Amino acid sequence: MVRFLASLIVVVLTVVGCGNTNRTPRYEVPKPLEIKTFKRHSKYPSVDYIFQFKQTAYSPVKKPLTKRLSVTQQDVLERHGQPDYIRKSFTATTNEKVTEWAYIDRLVLAQFVQGELVYEGPLTERDRYLISNGYPRRAWSQDYADGVRRDIWEYQPISLDSRSRLATFTDERLVSEQTY
Repeated sequence: MVRFLASLIVVVLTVVGCGNTNRTPRYEVPKPLEIKTFKRHSKYPSVDYIFQFKQTAYSPVKKPLTKRLSVTQQDVLERHGQPDYIRKSFTATTNEKVTEWAYIDRLVLAQFVQGELVYEGPLTERDRYLISNGYPRRAWSQDYADGVRRDIWEYQPISLDSRSRLATFTDERLVSEQTY
């Protein structure tokens, strides 16, 4: 009986330890000793009432950020100042918990995993659309063999008398926006 309980405890601790999904950030390393950062995309990009309950993706920053910032977050804060918007932590397609800071005036986006800067790059039209409109009701993504990524977002209003919107992005640029 004691052996059974001991082995059961070992199995439970192993399963609990393996359940940690927010491990050390991943990087692409195409050549030896060359780290290439890449932008993380949301695993659940739409409102589905399971993973995303609210349509709002970003919150405006009203108070200065001073609490529990890592060294790299403090470095970004010194270089760019206070962000205009902060995106709530989301699960990326790489199973990492990502936090985003958006600078509208500088057109800069910074992504952090466990407080470590994993991406700093331009604020795209897709990001600005997400800031102003929130999460879509439905979202589709297509990755083509030549490296092109297409995102299609559908916004449906709550009331039936309002019109729906369909936004299409190719490589994070707004290609078309239709109202029906």
